[in-house]
Amino acid sequence: MPASGRACKQGKSEHEGNDSPHTKPGLSAVSVSSSHSPSSGMQKKSLPGSAVFFLSALLLAFLAFSIISCSKTAPVGRTKPSFELHAQRWPEAEMLFKRDRYWLGGDGAYSLILGPGRVLWLFGDSFIGNGSSRDRKDAGIVRNTIAIQKGCDPAVSSAAFYWKTVKGKPAAFFPSREPSWYWPGSGIRIRDRLLVFLMEVEPSANRLGFAPKGWDAVLVANPDEDPDKWSMTDLEAPQNRFGVIVGSACCILEGGYLYAFGADAVHHGAFLVRWRLSDAVRGKLTDIEWWTGSQGWLGQDRLTRCPDPLFPGAQMEFTVHYEKASKRFFEIQTGSFFDPCLVYRSSKSLTGPWSGKVPFYCPQEAEAKGLLVYAGKAHPGLAGADLVCTYAQNSLDQERLLKDDSLYYPVFVKADFIVHAQ
Repeated sequence: MPASGRACKQGKSEHEGNDSPHTKPGLSAVSVSSSHSPSSGMQKKSLPGSAVFFLSALLLAFLAFSIISCSKTAPVGRTKPSFELHAQRWPEAEMLFKRDRYWLGGDGAYSLILGPGRVLWLFGDSFIGNGSSRDRKDAGIVRNTIAIQKGCDPAVSSAAFYWKTVKGKPAAFFPSREPSWYWPGSGIRIRDRLLVFLMEVEPSANRLGFAPKGWDAVLVANPDEDPDKWSMTDLEAPQNRFGVIVGSACCILEGGYLYAFGADAVHHGAFLVRWRLSDAVRGKLTDIEWWTGSQGWLGQDRLTRCPDPLFPGAQMEFTVHYEKASKRFFEIQTGSFFDPCLVYRSSKSLTGPWSGKVPFYCPQEAEAKGLLVYAGKAHPGLAGADLVCTYAQNSLDQERLLKDDSLYYPVFVKADFIVHAQ
């Protein structure tokens, strides 16, 4: 069976050790260690800094979806599928990320299983407060953070958040070479190693003010340790001339290979690459192969043009996982910049053919003026439902973003699979 990583649901429900020093059962951990505690000398962030943060989050969504059609998602084809997804919002799970005194919200929200009862979350731009106020006007901003969830069911789990501290101020957990920065893509546990993909972004003179530069990856040699003790190695990432950000979407292990999905920011196609597992576990990503359709798998050095995409209309961030109940792979994303519904595609094979988009959950709050919904994903390793999903919420109103504590935290959705007899 294909695997997107280890199953949180296997083994003990709680993982012994590897917690923040102040984690208590049933409570979120307060950030106190050197990698995730703010310095007493941290300066307040002014409104212009918050405005830059807001603009970055907004433009990321715009960059990913601005050329996609404004039409609402609709099922493709006339045949009724043999399965359905019935979904509802899960507010109890959302408290997982709202109890920390310092971490005041972030977007992106990829998850992966590190081991039984231990889940890694990867976030993009994040608010980091001073611990005495939850007012985002007083918060600093970092380009990426992570969290370790203890437990499999997010409604009854705890979380500890991590970032770096540079010169007494919060800084990104995954540092970059200025002036570029990293937004996390996906990641996966491979044996005793952890592989994390990163989207590199740089300032630009274009109308957006920034542009995707490429992709990078880091290998963690000791992922069972606390993140402030991780030994991380920057890997050689072979760039492509097609504008495809490898690893911006999910990873899957199958048949002796590591597969990674990615998308391009211009034409919004989804692409699939792979490496031999024996290479990936060592951090060797130079021998990359692309799925080309009619020509099968080809090494990147043999490509004479951009391969045809697996499917069009892909977001930069999406997930793919295997569902045993239907014996199919499922791709989960938000419909488009203009369509906030969570949608799925399905296929019997990673390489397709893939179905059209089918909506299964449309947020009621998306009807509010000026609210953005994006970054829809599935988290198949989590417990509490047949399928756990999240999406991000943001606002076109900067003051609302800074004042409204319900925004800029992952919104949880739980879904049940209904399989119809054939």
